[in-house]
Amino acid sequence: MFKNLRICSNVYLLLKIGLDFRVKMFGCFCKCFLKVVLLPHNKIKNMTLDELNKILSRGEDLHHEFKKAGEKVSLSFYDTVVAFLNREGGTIVLGADDDGNITGIDPNAVEQMKKDMITALNNKDVINPPVNFPIYQLSENGKTVLCVKIPVSSQIHSHSGIIFDRENDSDIRIEDNARISELYFRKRSHFTENEIYPYLFLKDLDEKLFDKTRAFIRSINPAHPWLLAGNMDILRSCGFYQKDIHSGKEGLTLAAALVFGKDLTIQNIVPAYKFDILVRVKDLDRYDDKLTLRTNLIDTYTQAMDFFKTRAYLPDKFFLEGDQRKDLRELIFREIIANVIVHREYTSAYPTTIAIYCNRVEVSNPNKTLFRGVLSLDTFNPYAKNPNIRKFFSEFRWADEIGSGVKNVYKYLWVYAQSRPVFKEDDLFRTKIPLASAILGKEKAAAFMELVGLDKSRLNDEAISAIESLELAPEYMEIEDFDELFFKKGSCWSEKGSMLKKLRFQINIKLQFDDFKKGACWSEKGSMLFDKRTVTIFKLLLICLTSQHRDDILSILSFNSKDRFRELYLQPLRDEGFIKYTIKDKPKSVNQRYITTEKGRRFLGGFEL
Repeated sequence: MFKNLRICSNVYLLLKIGLDFRVKMFGCFCKCFLKVVLLPHNKIKNMTLDELNKILSRGEDLHHEFKKAGEKVSLSFYDTVVAFLNREGGTIVLGADDDGNITGIDPNAVEQMKKDMITALNNKDVINPPVNFPIYQLSENGKTVLCVKIPVSSQIHSHSGIIFDRENDSDIRIEDNARISELYFRKRSHFTENEIYPYLFLKDLDEKLFDKTRAFIRSINPAHPWLLAGNMDILRSCGFYQKDIHSGKEGLTLAAALVFGKDLTIQNIVPAYKFDILVRVKDLDRYDDKLTLRTNLIDTYTQAMDFFKTRAYLPDKFFLEGDQRKDLRELIFREIIANVIVHREYTSAYPTTIAIYCNRVEVSNPNKTLFRGVLSLDTFNPYAKNPNIRKFFSEFRWADEIGSGVKNVYKYLWVYAQSRPVFKEDDLFRTKIPLASAILGKEKAAAFMELVGLDKSRLNDEAISAIESLELAPEYMEIEDFDELFFKKGSCWSEKGSMLKKLRFQINIKLQFDDFKKGACWSEKGSMLFDKRTVTIFKLLLICLTSQHRDDILSILSFNSKDRFRELYLQPLRDEGFIKYTIKDKPKSVNQRYITTEKGRRFLGGFEL
């Protein structure tokens, strides 16, 4: 009898332990689900009112849509979500009219609206395939708005079974087969990571890389579902195993090979792929040290980061962010390396190259571009070029929110070296990271002001300090001869100014350097190099490095006619994006002031535009 009781007791304990284990596992699953799926939407990230106002000031276009939303989310919201996903991404502002005026959302309805959006975006009967975005909540003058930033997707999405595309500021319903085929072609052309290889199998991938993945994930999130998932489940959840609905082709993708593939597998699929890091501090023609990688992206990231920490000859500088001590070098080049990996066009024959010099780092990365030119922090519209690889890297916290890489490099580089990066998008995406500040300084600033005839005695200390702190392009850093500096910058201004039709920018390109040096003083040199209108443009841009009221500008420049000054200078400079209002939504405010934009500063400093 007692024996039977002991057996029953043991069975009971085993059942209880098993039940407790299932309860704990269910609890872990729920926590993980909330963290991975729901919490990103409820967590308000760092979107500022200044960013919101910049978006509203641009008006509705290919990448921006404003919608009134008093108490509920309209169905057209989801049309626009799908259109942005299918085109180039964009931002939707709920609580603003078509002209960009904030109308606000009923404060009592905000939380329910957010819940409704989260539910709908994760419901394939509404958005198919389902999606996840952060929702930003902002308030201005007592009025609340909700903003949703939508990345371009590698897949084709529909709202309630209907596909939408974006044209100008409109959501276009796509129903005919030709347009749908065009959309599929566009996706394939921009997202080669999704190319399916039917004869690529698990045996072609490296089992050890799945173990590495689980180890990285365990250190970040012990309850992550990948820890209990099989290799194929991980591949499917990352979008590395796909079925092309259009063709019926199914299998592992290029992204699967790049992330998890054996070296031989990667070389067979993309034989030209190469990732070079070169140190050119002493030997500028060849290199002092070199790392060449042709391996999977996990090891590429870790080995590249290790190189920058141990072999790149870059100083490590620390600073406190909140109460945490952080390594600026690691923060900056973590972003650079992650961006290079997640945005590279892997079918290109060009190598990825990171060259480290004594005063700068230059990056060249094969790219499939949607536009060409220098990225401006004020206006650039980020999008993921390999969204599934980016999503995979974000699980390790090696890549963050889309566009954060550019912003973080700007932020941390200024603390690290008091300099600004240059990002230029073309077939090769080029990045320049100056490692030391290059500013005019007192002597060069005084020469520059005299060169353009700007009377220093009419400026206050703040305005003079701003001119002295004007940042120069890296190529002008080491020029000590003032004549050489301004003559070379004159050629640069001439080249860039010729593209600014509204400014009618004129520099004497026939002037020889020997003749320029013969000038008795800087004002004489300036009259040889510039015409009168160009001199006034320079003066205005220098004065407005600190915000200035129009009347003060007119007084400093001794200009009498307000209307003519606005017509000849202020309006053209605003049209070219060289100056801007400080009060954007009230152009005629008596307190309105003008300030030189980032683009205007870059022009003065000789940077690429």
